[in-house]
Amino acid sequence: MKNPSRFHVGQTVWVKDIESILNTLDTDGKLDGLPFMPEMIPFCGQSFHISCVPEMTCVEGFGFRGLSDIVFLDNLRCDAAAHDGCQRECLLFWKEAWINEQPPSQATNSSTIPAVAAIAPLKTILGDRYFCQSTELACASTEYHEEHLGLAKKLQQNLRKLKQGDMSLAEFINIILKAILIRLKPLVGIDTSNMVRGHLQKTESISLNLQPGDWVEVKSRQEIEKTLDATGKNKGLLFDPPMLNYCGKRYRIAARLQKMILEETGKMIHLKNTVVLEDVVCLAWSCPRANLHFWREAWLKRV
Repeated sequence: MKNPSRFHVGQTVWVKDIESILNTLDTDGKLDGLPFMPEMIPFCGQSFHISCVPEMTCVEGFGFRGLSDIVFLDNLRCDAAAHDGCQRECLLFWKEAWINEQPPSQATNSSTIPAVAAIAPLKTILGDRYFCQSTELACASTEYHEEHLGLAKKLQQNLRKLKQGDMSLAEFINIILKAILIRLKPLVGIDTSNMVRGHLQKTESISLNLQPGDWVEVKSRQEIEKTLDATGKNKGLLFDPPMLNYCGKRYRIAARLQKMILEETGKMIHLKNTVVLEDVVCLAWSCPRANLHFWREAWLKRV
């Protein structure tokens, strides 16, 4: 059991100046395996509110992983200015050593930061792959076996999250019900995975030429299944079960998704006929990371 964080949700904190942060990093630009990225430099010296003190996060290819001494600040996301315009917009992870509870004695003007000197030790490429918090997250986290926790332990853990404000009452009730259901599954044969799968041998790419600001409606599960193969993918992109919560609802297009760095490989991939919806992020399994959902245009219809 890790020691409780000295920070709490809603607390106002200040990001330290870049020189102080650089002094915490190793030769790879990491602290406890987590890189400090060039995209985070503009936030140095500024104040923000703590939005979450996470104990775990999802990591692609690894499942859930444990976290310690990390906070999320407001909704600060990576703009990939130093990573060739990746469009994942990941939430930025902040080590507690990079923030202060008190304002600095002298305000730091981010425009006066010596950019070249500051960015020099901060890697963005490692060999033939990109290097960022996302690609290094597995190394910066620890084993986390929440599924093996007893129901009483899970209840205690989530009660703490509820008290801290990291979880709503509705989310708390939903998680406890799911935990009970998972334990009943072997006894009554209930499928709790809710996987969405199709039957196509080869999936089709559909273009609606959607643009930011356009209104769309997410198709029904039955309509979406007709676009998927047996693994639940359309042209290699998985339709995640949590995305079912948005079926039949209407949203505006936030952006066209054209390229992103894969978390598992560090490779930049290019996408077609894929978009991001406004204010739609993954809220499943109490993961605090709030990743964007990626939508094939085949799963949407114009309003």
